[in-house]
Amino acid sequence: MKKYTGIIIGIIVVVISVFTIANTPSDTTILLPSPNFEDRESAVRVMAEDLGYPTNILVLPDERMVLTEQTGKTLIFNSNGTLLNTIQLPDNYFEEGAGLLGLAADPQFASNHFLYLYYTYTDNNSSNIFNKVIRAQEKNNSLVDVQTIIDNIPASKLHNGGALKFGPDGKLYISVGDTTESELSQNLSSFAGKILRLNPDGTIPNDNPFDNSSIYSYGHRNVVGIAWDFNNNTMYATEAGSTGNDEINIIKSGENYGWPIEVCGTPEESLFVNAEYCFTPSVYPSGIIISNSSELNYYGKLLVATIKGEHLRSIDPITKDQSPILTGYGKIKDITEDKNGSLYIITNNRGFYDDSGSDRILKIIRNQ
Repeated sequence: MKKYTGIIIGIIVVVISVFTIANTPSDTTILLPSPNFEDRESAVRVMAEDLGYPTNILVLPDERMVLTEQTGKTLIFNSNGTLLNTIQLPDNYFEEGAGLLGLAADPQFASNHFLYLYYTYTDNNSSNIFNKVIRAQEKNNSLVDVQTIIDNIPASKLHNGGALKFGPDGKLYISVGDTTESELSQNLSSFAGKILRLNPDGTIPNDNPFDNSSIYSYGHRNVVGIAWDFNNNTMYATEAGSTGNDEINIIKSGENYGWPIEVCGTPEESLFVNAEYCFTPSVYPSGIIISNSSELNYYGKLLVATIKGEHLRSIDPITKDQSPILTGYGKIKDITEDKNGSLYIITNNRGFYDDSGSDRILKIIRNQ
C-alpha cells in the first residue's frame, strides 16, 4: 500500500507542476520530487502522534522536544518522543487563526532555561482580544516564573502572526499579522503588519530604526516564519498572500514590504522591498530554517514547511534552485534542526471546523 501511495502522490505532484509551469515563472513552480524520494521517506520516524493543532517545534540542547499547540498547550517530550509534561496557558484564546502561535528558546537556554511564547488572550475587563509575548523558565519539565515581555499587541480571529526568533545580535524578533485590517500594515503607530525587535527582557533596543519603537520592519500581511542565516546576518520571513503571491522576504531594518499596496513587485516598478521568492499558485510557506549541518546534505539551504503545498521545500539561496524534499504527509506547519543535523517537522492536517485528521512530530534522519 505504501508503494502505491507514493506513486499516487507522485502523479498528483506532476499534475500540479504541469499546471504551475504553464501559468507562472519558472522560479515559482512546484518542482517534482527528487529521484530518491522513496529513500528519503524511509528515513522518517514518527516521534509523536494525535497532536492538537500544533504550531511550533524546537529541540533543546539536551535533545528534549518542546511543542506548542494552538489550544494553549506546551508539550515537553524526551528525545524518544515520550511525553513528559503538558502545560496549559490559563488565558489562551483559541480560534481559527488565534491562540498559542509562537515559541522560541533563549540563545543562553543551557544556562537560563528561558522559553518565549506568543499567544492570543482575552482581556478580563472586556471582550477584547490581544496578543502578547511571555517569558517563562523551564524547570523540571514545567514552566515557572512567567513574565510578560510585550503586551497589548493587536489581535483578531485571523492574521495574528506569531513567529518568534532570536537573531545573531541576541535580540528577539516578533512577527505581528495585520489582523485582517490591511491598512494598519502601513501605519507606524500600530504594531499590526509588522516585525518587532526587542531585547530579551522586553525593552526597546537603542539601535531600532524608529525612535522609541519596537518596530523593525513594516508592510507585512501575516509573517508566520522567521529564519536567520547567522553566517551572513541575513533574516528571512515567510508570508502567505491573499490569492497566491506568497512571499519569502529578506528582512532589513526599517524597510517597507508593501502590503497591502503591492505584492511580489518587480524591481523596475516597485516602491517597496521586492520579495526574494514568490509563489503562485499558493504553497503557503510557513516554518522556515537555514540548515547549519551537512548531515542531510542541506547545509546553507533554506528549508521551508508548506501548508497548501503539502511538502518540505529546499531552496538554495545562492543558485535559487528549489525542490520538494519530503511529500506524502499532508500539510507541514513547522521545522527545526537539532545539533546533530536531524530535522523535525510537525504536520497541520487537523481541520478546525470539523476536527478531523490528526497531526504528528516527524524526525528526518540520515539513511543508514
